[in-house]
Amino acid sequence: MTDAAPHPYHQAIIDAYAAAGRPYFHQVTPPEARAMLRAGLAAAPAPVGLPVMAAVVDETIAGPNGPIGIRRYVPEGAVLGTCVYFHAGGWVIGDLDLADATCRRIAGAAQGEIISVDYRLAPEHPFPQPLDDAFAALQWAARERPGPLLVMGESAGGNLAAACAIRARAAGGPALAGQCLAYPVTDHDFGTGSYRDVGDKNWLLSTADMRWFWDNYCPPGTDRTDPLVSPLHVENPAGLPAALIVNGELDPLCDEGVAYAARIRNGGVLVVTRRDPGMVHGYLSAAGAIPLVAEALAEVAAWIKERLQIAAAA
Repeated sequence: MTDAAPHPYHQAIIDAYAAAGRPYFHQVTPPEARAMLRAGLAAAPAPVGLPVMAAVVDETIAGPNGPIGIRRYVPEGAVLGTCVYFHAGGWVIGDLDLADATCRRIAGAAQGEIISVDYRLAPEHPFPQPLDDAFAALQWAARERPGPLLVMGESAGGNLAAACAIRARAAGGPALAGQCLAYPVTDHDFGTGSYRDVGDKNWLLSTADMRWFWDNYCPPGTDRTDPLVSPLHVENPAGLPAALIVNGELDPLCDEGVAYAARIRNGGVLVVTRRDPGMVHGYLSAAGAIPLVAEALAEVAAWIKERLQIAAAA
């Protein structure tokens, strides 16, 4: 059992939610949860220190389930390649605005175009529809954008990124220069050490929340051991792209992120990991407020830049 406490920045948010009587995600309906998240974003201070983009363009592309919204972040100067990004939100909530600042920061520092994907959300669109949208966006980027390609996601978006890498390997493409997974969902096991340690503390994500997210994404009859649902169950990791896996010490998902890093590393995949002390789930969004998070995001961007450079030189 950890005796660590959240960073004061996050503790202030936790305390403010408690004082306001803000319900937890699992206590409301999916539409209410989405509205609650949007209200929280609207009330948050404007992000600071964002790099200037050459262009930020909202587009719509075709997908197997209908049109898919994307947002392209094009940095100033030379562009080394493309990173397709999937936002967090338990497959149920979130949109392109959720990680707008994060995408801008990464695009500027990595010298890569970021394509953020507004994939369909459960329960209206359960598995495999969000993954189908994610993979369709990846295929579109491979056709339409020049240079090397990699994939990134946070939380449930990290799950989709890992699943896209597995699916791309099985399909013979698109070729990926890397996969960057930030506190990814990799398994449906709620009994890990990190779930036991912090899952009941409601530090911006709880075990009850995650059960609710899973039940919305994977209704009865869904095989949660399918590696495209739970990437930790991938039978043979050989041939998957190099990975950077970032986890927060006080996140219920920490242990499954660590386990996935070990799983694919043991299969011969080049893996870099980072585990940040005092950090709760979703912490990369605090890069403008917490120096440690700024450092973590800088490592993410540097890794993406390096993978794009290596792929371009190959």
